[in-house]
Amino acid sequence: MANLVCRMEREQLLSIRLLTEAELATELRVERVTLWRWRKAGMPYLALGSRTVRYSLPEVLYWLEDREGALRAA
Repeated sequence: MANLVCRMEREQLLSIRLLTEAELATELRVERVTLWRWRKAGMPYLALGSRTVRYSLPEVLYWLEDREGALRAA
């Protein structure tokens, strides 16, 4: 996520919609526990405090696509 922030202009940053865990789980049609496992495996997220986590859907989709490609190559 930090790389994404460095590359973006101020206007783009202000337009990013950050999803909650529940919203991302619904969007991807997975259980929240799956998100926790993926986070441990390196899925990008933004910690906004000790108990607040948000996700950028484009970054997560890119990570999933990249991970799927790596699994196919193995």
